[in-house]
Amino acid sequence: MLRRSLFTGAILGTVMAVVAGPALAQKKDNTVRIAFFDPISMIDAVYDPKPETGFTANAIYDRLMTYETATGQFRPRIAESWTRVNPTTYEFRLKKGLKFHDGSDLDADDVVYTVNFVADPKVRFRIKSRYLFIKGAEKIDQHTVRITTKRPSVSAMMRFARSLSIYPSDVHGALAKKNTFGRKPVGSGPYRAAMVDPEKGIVLERVNNYQLAADYRPAGKVKRYVIKQIPSVQTQVAQLLTGNLDMMYRVPKDQVDNLRNDPNFGFTAQSKGLLIAYLLLDAAGRSENPALKDIRVRKAIMHAVNRRAIQTTLIAGGSDVPMVESMCFRNQAGCDFSARLPEFNPAKAKQLLADAGVSDLSLEITSVTSAPAAVPQAIAGYLRAVGIKASVTRLPFPPYRKKQAQGKIQALANPWASGGLPDVESTANFFFAPGARNYSRDPVITKLAKEGASTFEPNARKAIYKQLFDRVTEQAYIMPVATTPPVFVHAKGLHISEVGADETYGALPNQIWWK
Repeated sequence: MLRRSLFTGAILGTVMAVVAGPALAQKKDNTVRIAFFDPISMIDAVYDPKPETGFTANAIYDRLMTYETATGQFRPRIAESWTRVNPTTYEFRLKKGLKFHDGSDLDADDVVYTVNFVADPKVRFRIKSRYLFIKGAEKIDQHTVRITTKRPSVSAMMRFARSLSIYPSDVHGALAKKNTFGRKPVGSGPYRAAMVDPEKGIVLERVNNYQLAADYRPAGKVKRYVIKQIPSVQTQVAQLLTGNLDMMYRVPKDQVDNLRNDPNFGFTAQSKGLLIAYLLLDAAGRSENPALKDIRVRKAIMHAVNRRAIQTTLIAGGSDVPMVESMCFRNQAGCDFSARLPEFNPAKAKQLLADAGVSDLSLEITSVTSAPAAVPQAIAGYLRAVGIKASVTRLPFPPYRKKQAQGKIQALANPWASGGLPDVESTANFFFAPGARNYSRDPVITKLAKEGASTFEPNARKAIYKQLFDRVTEQAYIMPVATTPPVFVHAKGLHISEVGADETYGALPNQIWWK
């Protein structure tokens, strides 16, 4: 089913003798060399929101708190303590004596400035929705900040911990063009940016005596990261094989299969990542394909798809992680479910189509071009096997969003990473809040999503979301097709911790080290 890479096989036998030398040299120098596929322009996840920027931003900046996934607890970071004064008001007491990398003080002025900047309706950037719940921030004293939200939001703390990087108010505020800040970023994190250059790449250098080091947020272990843009998969693999790269992310499955058993390399598939491939169906009938309004047709489509085969044969690392069983993972805050997804059963799919009186169904599956084509193509193949005339249309992001807003998507096969949050509210809001993305238009689910977003007691919240995600499955609105774990192929002596698996990049720079 998969085409093997002739490139990797051809050069693998010729380079083994030279791998050990460069790799050992980098281990001795405590340097890790990484390549990014996407262009390098800045270290600022506000203006360049992608996994690679998330990795470098986690090195440079600090946030108010750390969310410790293993315990489900928020831990101190810039803030030493906090209180929810009421459902829409949070008060943070900041640690004293903190400094940015340029030596300037980090205090309430910087936190207030950053919060008000991202919340300002006049400030535009791509994923503004992450901060729309914020009303504003005010300074109580030099080390106390009060943040208010527009409505009760149970995921507010998670956003403060995972999305809100604190900027120095004097440096950032002085810029006429705020989107240039990431070219010469100033933060307070475990690494400083020694270079950010679109042509030459990024160099991150470890901060000695990192002021916020803790067991859950340690100082950097690697002395230096050297990051270059190499858009070609084959070139990255060649650089890895010849010892000129130490770590490769987003490795295609055929390359993984060729490299993972080689004794010169390590292989890490993060089992606690949040990325999934899903199939959404237009149950509301917005796309003028009325057959999809029939639950029997939707269930037939889902019974026709062999999820396990897709995960194990098309997804890198898919055979190393559990199957996803709902539109949330149990390690996410608020997640619970009991309903079972439709099992792979082509005969049942055909019977359901016959019961619905559908004998000539056409279905257009839309996906974005930034996502791998293999999953939507495989889904289409399985649907054609039960008599559905399935086709795939791949679109760049702007025309995809236009098509989505116009209600013209019949079926959508895309990746989803829970909005970068280990909390189910982001998923419930993304798919089921009123608006263009909602293709179920189920008032029961809309009501549950609203209740879940404003219920703070953990058990009551899980009970609400259990109803929501069970109904999604029972009504066959969206089917999670496969877990897509963060996968790394790397030098044998490099360790990539599971801590950080649920971050957008699947790893944290201060949780990687040479063994």
